[in-house]
Amino acid sequence: MQAEALRGVMAATDLDACLELVADRRRRNLIHQLRHDGNEQTTIDTLVDRLNRGERSAGKDRPPTREGLAIQLYHTHLPKLADHGVVEYDPERGTVRYLSDERLEAVVDSLPGEMPLPEV
Repeated sequence: MQAEALRGVMAATDLDACLELVADRRRRNLIHQLRHDGNEQTTIDTLVDRLNRGERSAGKDRPPTREGLAIQLYHTHLPKLADHGVVEYDPERGTVRYLSDERLEAVVDSLPGEMPLPEV
């Protein structure tokens, strides 16, 4: 979808919020992984493992440690996605459920040259 079409789909404030959410590469990969799961509940440990293996198999120069990635998900990425209504996030239970958002998905899908991490 082209940028002009995106503007027709959502208000400027919605577009700004979506762009803020997808500004981080790791968060884009997280969104991709969550979309792959559909609306099924998954564990944060499972997401950490999948993202970590994906970054290692993609040949990233310095993939994060598993612990560092878990900290980023718990304290940064998942709370931000939850604040915008993209996920249901329960840090005490360690669970996440993706809430499909067509506007966000349109923005993610419109990004040029973006190759998601391999699904593992």
